[in-house]
Amino acid sequence: MTPRGAFTAVFTTMRGFIIELYGLPLAISLDKHSTYKTTRQADMDELLKEKQAETQFERALGKLGIEVIHAHSPQAKGRVERAFRTLQDRLVKEMRLAGVKNLEEANRFLERYCRVHNRCHRAEALEPEDLHRPLPKSVVLDDVLCIKGYRMVNEGYLVKWRGRMYVLGKPSLTLRQQKLVVLERFDGRLSLRFKGRDLEYRPVLEPKRPASKPVVVKIRRKPPKYALPPSHPWRHQIFGNEPI
Repeated sequence: MTPRGAFTAVFTTMRGFIIELYGLPLAISLDKHSTYKTTRQADMDELLKEKQAETQFERALGKLGIEVIHAHSPQAKGRVERAFRTLQDRLVKEMRLAGVKNLEEANRFLERYCRVHNRCHRAEALEPEDLHRPLPKSVVLDDVLCIKGYRMVNEGYLVKWRGRMYVLGKPSLTLRQQKLVVLERFDGRLSLRFKGRDLEYRPVLEPKRPASKPVVVKIRRKPPKYALPPSHPWRHQIFGNEPI
């Protein structure tokens, strides 16, 4: 899975299966996958804010006020790892006994199986209160659960983002050499934002390069040494007492 595909999966899961169903959790426990924990050094902006280097996922959860707790071992994640190990063995056998043959039948089987499994193995929490918080109306999830970065506007009012160039639609002298906020959503939408205002832009199409002709390397071979045939006149010229 590509890095962008990994972020799409975790952000979609976080939004559709947690925030929109239950609200904002106080904290979330994760492992140290590169999607959740980065190994890079802090950049200049992070150093000025006295922050550690963070991934896009950590940045988004921090904006929502959700604490990220990184597990240092599989045992630290508790029951979820043991449940995965149990289901990888038990669930396959249960599906075989139920006669599941395709994906549609497997999905219908899981709906019934999960209710029975949770009823048998669920453990009540010590504190049953629901600590999820409602999402504030001022928060726009599309602007938080996305890939966010900063780019400078060059002299030609061009902005470079992820290997592509974009030119601002309404250039202004106040935008030259200014830093913009770039928001890339997972549905392909892109926003260039300056002081809270979305700017108009259009992509710069690169000119098509002519197809290069294949390079033909000619190997020059040394011609063979010429040997005089027996009938050559030189062989019949006599120098001294012997023919050539």
